[in-house]
Amino acid sequence: MKAIAPAVTPVLVELANGQPTTTSLDIAARFGKLHKDVLRRIKSLDCSPEFAQRNFAPCTRPGANNKPEPYFRLTRDGFTFLCMGFTGKEAAKWKEAYINAFNEMERALIGAAVNPGTVATSAEPIHLTYNDRPFRIVPEGAALWFVAVDVARALDMRDGHCLTRHLRSEHKAQRQVGHRRLGLIDRPGLELALHHASPARAEPLRLWLEAALEQFVSGAPAPRALPGGLSGEQQGALKALVAARIEALPELERGRAATRCWSALKSRFGCGYKEIAPERFTEAVSLVARIVLEGELLEPEAPKVVGRLDIDYPIEDWKARNPQQFRHDNPNSPDLVVGYGDLLSSDYSPCCDLLDKLHNAGYCVDGAFYELRSYQNLMLQMDMAIRLMVGNARQAIEGFEQDRRRLQKFVGVKGHKI
Repeated sequence: MKAIAPAVTPVLVELANGQPTTTSLDIAARFGKLHKDVLRRIKSLDCSPEFAQRNFAPCTRPGANNKPEPYFRLTRDGFTFLCMGFTGKEAAKWKEAYINAFNEMERALIGAAVNPGTVATSAEPIHLTYNDRPFRIVPEGAALWFVAVDVARALDMRDGHCLTRHLRSEHKAQRQVGHRRLGLIDRPGLELALHHASPARAEPLRLWLEAALEQFVSGAPAPRALPGGLSGEQQGALKALVAARIEALPELERGRAATRCWSALKSRFGCGYKEIAPERFTEAVSLVARIVLEGELLEPEAPKVVGRLDIDYPIEDWKARNPQQFRHDNPNSPDLVVGYGDLLSSDYSPCCDLLDKLHNAGYCVDGAFYELRSYQNLMLQMDMAIRLMVGNARQAIEGFEQDRRRLQKFVGVKGHKI
């Protein structure tokens, strides 16, 4: 199938029924409004029923407790009609971004119709199943991209936007997958999503995905799935977890430890691991991960934190690096006193260091960085203003003191004794 080259924009514009559209969810997020207010505004628009039917398509998605949550899919005309009343510099920026995105999508559609031979062909997605839900992987050359909405469902997130909004642009893209244009994330983006997710959801997905990708790269067939039992990928993930648990044990203990893991699964579920119901895969992974193995008690290791950044900023470290900042006005009080001048003279900022680590790890922290820089610049301006005011006040006082001490001579006036 021929696909349209993606438009790299900061807003969501995707094909629906052959025409570019966006959603009320994305509009609310970009313009900084509550989604319920955007829904209310759409329903109260003074347009004809025919126009509303053509340009505002009501949709639903699973919300809290799987209750349907309404939203609208808008065409270009619908977006224009809705957002023409949004004012302000920030609103103007997002209007321009949406217009550019719609224009880019329409140019791509026209180019595909006029010269279809020049349009890149998208790779056919690899269709997998995770916990009875679709999980699609889109290969592009040597890289693998993952459909964001499938990853979000696997991690029990609300939608793909919750997954991608914190990722930098190089870790996300939009592609034509089948008849739909979907958001994708690359492997580093997926790793960041797993770091953000609940460990109870992330670890089973990580293990299952490693087993699935190993079979995909090696070309080995997936283990046979029994009717009503775990899929081939889930079986591979469970075996990989057992192998990882026993690998660190002394060699003589490994056979007994593996038997203990498989026996625990059979005792819990009353069947062999291949016959476990797919929807109980997460429970099976959790059970194997919690089993206490005998070799581990003989040689306990320090707990390892996997997938976390080296973030540690105790107050003692800040004090040690900037001793000139802190003083105790009251020796009997533990409270520290820090002046803004002390902060300005500091050579080390834990906030800047933290943001640098997050940026280097792939997080987009530009907003937080510029907010911090703005505070620092405003403090510098305030410091200069106060210094100027103090200098002027000191000069005025010195002038007043000189005038007060200067001898005055009044011609023709004689002094009188009192």
